Amino acid sequence: MTKQTTSKKKDPATRRRLPAARRPADAAEEFLRDTLAREFLGVCMAALKTYGLDSKRLVKLAREAAADPSGEIINATEVLAEAQRLTDTMNKWVEDPAYRDATGRPAILSIQDAGRRSFAALAREFFPERNVSEVVALGCKANVLEKAGPDKVALLNSTVLFTGNSMPILAYSIRSVRRFLSTADVNRRVGSAVPEGWPDRTSFVEVSEEDFKEFVTIIRPLISDFIDMSNRWLFQRSSLPRNRRKKKKIAGMQVFVFRE
Repeated sequence: MTKQTTSKKKDPATRRRLPAARRPADAAEEFLRDTLAREFLGVCMAALKTYGLDSKRLVKLAREAAADPSGEIINATEVLAEAQRLTDTMNKWVEDPAYRDATGRPAILSIQDAGRRSFAALAREFFPERNVSEVVALGCKANVLEKAGPDKVALLNSTVLFTGNSMPILAYSIRSVRRFLSTADVNRRVGSAVPEGWPDRTSFVEVSEEDFKEFVTIIRPLISDFIDMSNRWLFQRSSLPRNRRKKKKIAGMQVFVFRE
């Protein structure tokens, strides 16, 4: 005797709820995505271990980060807030005609002069709660200004340096990664037309340690000049009367030298 079985015909609505089989190309792309994501996480974790975090602590922090969908960088911004105010101070010193000398260069400023063209006036605008001597000390530590005699200061550059200070560098790294990823996100969504994307270029060649040191020496002033030029353009454009009431977001460029 043969046993007969009958199959029930599935309702069309039920069939629609069943997941569609992934195409081989989709599965391969998903595998590559996961592989690259794992490598990305590995790179980040390896870097964070150099700040004294072990694997167990990193896993805990990663779980906490994954539970927060905002992706905000509030804490990094707070760590860098003082450096940003110092940068804004230097930018005004460079760009505002009131703080330039007869040649058009940033003037050597009196520290405590009651007049408008003094470092005290700059410090009060951007550090209203700080004593001017504290702002001078902060600027000297960041290598953006130097004392010119007992009661004057001179501008060295408008780039605030974090060299040798781990926590600001970690906060700066977070912000740098966030900015690079936003550029990458724009570029992965546009077509092949170059003008639609945001500029992102890299140059790299295998070189010896001696050549790398020479490259750093050569490229450092070029990068500084290039960044200063872009900063002046952005600062001046942002200050135009027609742009003062427009909604704005931070924009600019960032350049760094690397060695793998």
